[in-house]
Amino acid sequence: MRRAVVALLLAALPLTGCGSDGYPEKPQAVAKAYMATNAGSKCRFLTQGLMESLTGRQGAGARTTCEHNVARVPRPAKVMLRDAEVDEHDAEVEVLRDGVEAKLSLVRKGDRWKIAGFSE
Repeated sequence: MRRAVVALLLAALPLTGCGSDGYPEKPQAVAKAYMATNAGSKCRFLTQGLMESLTGRQGAGARTTCEHNVARVPRPAKVMLRDAEVDEHDAEVEVLRDGVEAKLSLVRKGDRWKIAGFSE
């Protein structure tokens, strides 16, 4: 049984578009990963500037506040990618989260895509 679960998880890796450290490589995967959970770890997908703007805190305090705040939002039942426009250093991704459309603006920071803004 355990071997079957491990094989299933390994088979799913290419579909998630994640790098060797588990961070998604494509902006579409970052957007979907962010929208699909209410875990505090989702704050890693946001730019520092967006976290600071949303929380009114600076530095590490912004991350801590972000992690606390997102845990209060219910986890969605369904997240679907709707559309994406990707350039070399920025992207716009539309998702449906429980039937509600959200648009996320992403920027490339080094080798990572980060969410720089969003709207519904």
